[in-house]
Order: sequence, then structure tokens, then C-alpha cells
Amino acid sequence: MARVKKAYGRLDVLVNNAGIILDRGISVLDVEESVMKETFETNFFGALRLIQAAVPLMKANRYGRIVNLSSGLGSFEILQGMLGLKGSSSAYRMSKTMLNAMTCLVAQEVADFGIKVNAVCPGRVQTDMGGADAPQTVEQGADTAVWLATIGDEGPNGGYFRDRQQIDW
Repeated sequence: MARVKKAYGRLDVLVNNAGIILDRGISVLDVEESVMKETFETNFFGALRLIQAAVPLMKANRYGRIVNLSSGLGSFEILQGMLGLKGSSSAYRMSKTMLNAMTCLVAQEVADFGIKVNAVCPGRVQTDMGGADAPQTVEQGADTAVWLATIGDEGPNGGYFRDRQQIDW
């Protein structure tokens, strides 16, 4: 952030898009602690550290947009609806649920500084993680994140979105 501040004097947008899934098909009852830790380190703590570093620059200019790339698998609605599902990438899902919770908390803390914080479920996207057979192109998967990164002052804060529509946590 020091380099950003020196080069530009401000930071307007942060998109937390890093994510890993190491436990495909592994139940919460079987997932190894090391897999949980590595998943949380990337999917949650990485985003938290970037937000903690970015917010002071955003506060100084009383403007900012933070977009956290989440997953529908981190939604409480989906978690409850899939109670009978076993082997469901538990570490990944829990890390995205925590990212969603953090989105809400940070949005509340920075709202008075002109900073908007939202989460996005891009759907399954044609990336290394999503696979070549995923239904969304990279451009389609990025659309809602770009929209939230460029929203005006009247735009949403503390929401969860897919296809530019608010969805349930």
C-alpha cells in the first residue's frame, strides 16, 4: 500500500479475488487441519489483511470500493439447503462464509467514510478452479464485481450479489 500511496496518492478499488479449493469432495468430518488452515489463510486472512491495509488510504480520500469474491457455497441459505450433502468442500465453504461475515462487518465500520463493501458470487467460471466446462465465461463472472467496483454513492453497501442482483446470505 505504501507503493500505491507513493505512486497514486490514493486507492479507490480493492477486489479480493484470490481463492483456493483444496478439499473437493471431503467432508467436514474428514478434512485435515492443515487444509483448513491453508484455505483460510488464502480465502479469508489474505482478504482481511488487504482490507486492513487498504482502508486507511480509502478513508483519507473518503472514497473506496471493496469487492470480495465469494461463492454461493458460502451462503447460509445453501448450507442449510444441503444438509444431507456429504463431501462438500467444507474448508472452502467455511472460508467463504467467513469472508461473507467479514464483508458485513467491514461495510458497517467504513460506511461513514464513503466506502462501499460488498461480496459477489460469480457462479462457476471458466478458470482453473471452475473448469473449462463451467457455464460462465471469465467476462460474465467478472461483470458483477466490476459493477460493484464502479457503483456510485447511492449504490449498495454490505450486500451479497450475483448477476447484479442481491442474493441471500
